[in-house]
Amino acid sequence: MALLSACVLVMLWYLTITRVENEKDLAIAGSIADSKNVAAIVSANLDEVLGKTLLYSRIGEAMLNGEHQTAPYLNPLFNGDSAYLRVAMFDAAGRLVYSSARQREEPELSKLINAGFMSSLTSARNQNQMIINPPNNRDGYSWRVPLLIPLQNDKGELRGFFAAILDLGYFLKTYQEVSVAGASRIEIINAAGLQLAELSGGILSGGSNYAGQDYALFLLAGKGDGLIHALRPGDEVQHVGVQRRLLHYPLAVVVSRDPQQLLGKLWPAHRQYYVQAIAISIAIVLLTAGLINLAHRRRFLYEKLLYSEREKSGLINQLEQEKSRAYQLASHDYLTGIPNRMLFYELASTELSRAKRSRNLYALFFLDLDKFKLINDTQGHAVGDALLQEVARRLRAALREYDLVARLGGDEFVVMVSEIRNEESVAEIADKLVESIRAPYPDLLGSYVETAPSIGIALYPRDGQTIEELMTNADSAMYTAKTSGTGLYRFYDASLNAIAVRGLELLGRFRQALKENEFCLHYQPKVELQQFRVTGMEALIRWQHPEHGLIFPGEFIGLAEAHDLVVPLGHWIIEAVCRQLAQWRAHGASLLPVAINVSAKQLRDESLIGTVRESLRRHQLTPDLLEIEVTESCFIEDVETARATLEKLRAEGLKIYLDDYGTGYSGLSHIKTLPVYALKIDRSFISDIRNDNSDGMIVASTVTLARNLGLKVVAEGVETKEQLMHLKVMGCDQVQGFYLQRPVPADQLEAILQKGRYEIA
Repeated sequence: MALLSACVLVMLWYLTITRVENEKDLAIAGSIADSKNVAAIVSANLDEVLGKTLLYSRIGEAMLNGEHQTAPYLNPLFNGDSAYLRVAMFDAAGRLVYSSARQREEPELSKLINAGFMSSLTSARNQNQMIINPPNNRDGYSWRVPLLIPLQNDKGELRGFFAAILDLGYFLKTYQEVSVAGASRIEIINAAGLQLAELSGGILSGGSNYAGQDYALFLLAGKGDGLIHALRPGDEVQHVGVQRRLLHYPLAVVVSRDPQQLLGKLWPAHRQYYVQAIAISIAIVLLTAGLINLAHRRRFLYEKLLYSEREKSGLINQLEQEKSRAYQLASHDYLTGIPNRMLFYELASTELSRAKRSRNLYALFFLDLDKFKLINDTQGHAVGDALLQEVARRLRAALREYDLVARLGGDEFVVMVSEIRNEESVAEIADKLVESIRAPYPDLLGSYVETAPSIGIALYPRDGQTIEELMTNADSAMYTAKTSGTGLYRFYDASLNAIAVRGLELLGRFRQALKENEFCLHYQPKVELQQFRVTGMEALIRWQHPEHGLIFPGEFIGLAEAHDLVVPLGHWIIEAVCRQLAQWRAHGASLLPVAINVSAKQLRDESLIGTVRESLRRHQLTPDLLEIEVTESCFIEDVETARATLEKLRAEGLKIYLDDYGTGYSGLSHIKTLPVYALKIDRSFISDIRNDNSDGMIVASTVTLARNLGLKVVAEGVETKEQLMHLKVMGCDQVQGFYLQRPVPADQLEAILQKGRYEIA
């Protein structure tokens, strides 16, 4: 309040002072304009009066020429001209010829024509020019100015002189009203800086000498009209005025006003302004003081009321905290702190109400952690709880702040992502979630844990209009992803699954990649467990994408299967493996069999046998250097066609491996009838073989079954020395995995091919 009042007072006085100063400036400007007008009038009239002197001189010249009848016209009184007191004519010798005062002598005028002065007058420079002499101050009339004009004939010879006394006082008396009413001071100054006459306040004076003073320097500078910029000697303050020089005569008119007298006329109005400002200021101060006093009184009462309200607020806050705590417990998961099923349904329903007005997609992700039960059983529920907490944190970090994340129970999570531009963006989000969750958990209560999510995706409004429909369909898609493998995601709309993991982009470049050899092969050795000799290798396809770098088969094999591209890709792999074997042979390395993976569609391809046969022939390789790996899923749709193709391949001399054994649906009858050389136990049974008795029993029974059927047993995914020793004790024939060698390009395997075995301490 005080600050506001101070601002108002500052503004009030600023406006008042500004108004006063503006009026002063306007008064000064108006005075200068009036002075300019008066100076212009006075100078014009004075010029006219001096012009009459020339007329008198021509009349006198006629009289000197013998025209005596013109003599009466030389008398100013005869002409009614009161500005001239008297006139006189002198001959060339300076003798008086005529006097309007009828005097025999004119001593005052004769002084203008002495011998020394006459010589200067007769020079060509001063002929026919008016001489204005300083007045004689002895008689007290300093404004009576003597004038002299030399007269010449046509030949330039001096004939005589015309002399007159000009009464400037009489001339200025005509402006007495202007001087009194306008408070103006009118001065007439000659070129030497002598004041000839002054009219100020109706009083006539003159005779001041300003020669050499700044006040009269404008006469010598030759400048025309202008403002006065100097203080007149004898004045206390500089007057406001202007000076104006006569065009034809060495005289100047100065009109000025005393600024104190000029501004003094404004003082009554200005005093009224100040009185009003003081009155308003006092009113503002009193009002402010009253309001401040009222505010203090109200504050005192408010503090009294506030004290009583604080106790009530304390009780209310306690109730609110209890309510919030109860709501938090009811709506959030106690373990992870993220929303539970109840709150998710509430928030997701609100999101869907907004989605009806949006043109973008809304996606619901249903997540389930693979092998979570196994982690709980083998490493304890404390580790499982820590894993759930870390998964929730990673989900929250991978998504936008306003996306919904909830835990439904157990290892099931659900995510609602809003305002997505297209299906490709949904796939990118799913890929990000998979990569984020499948990254290892190196230190969960001292345990190293790995898991991966299976994700089902339902899109609004395509896959459901309500949250219940979307949840049901996303759950169904999640089970589809889980049955397809680990760390995968699937859309409820199957047509969208082809675009997963950069699907549309990779699919559009797939055929070009085949032509430009963007695909490459990495090789992983297979080692027998007696002497740890390398017995063969598995060729694994990779895509060296020009923009995305190295892409693993999990991202593009599904595309190839869904769009009939797996057959040309398989032909490329067969040719690349045979070409690499020929290169190793050329480098002097010992050749070992290389296994390639063949899909169900390739087994139905009639050109498969011919492609294998032609590639072996072209590179001069024996059939035993090429092995075929098939999964149990190859026999689900058409077991007879698959069996017939495998029989032909075995007849060509190739060995057949049954890959990922234990994860499919083939029975013992199929294994007995298929031309299989060896069984490859899936890595999921090897990873926890030391801790999970069920996995150990499956591996042991598989080894026993293979022995009874005369088959070899190969274990995949061996990552530790303990797993390796355990498999050797169980009687497994061969192993492969990261512990021995990760899949690497062909040039990195030449050293191990030359050595032929691994050293296991």
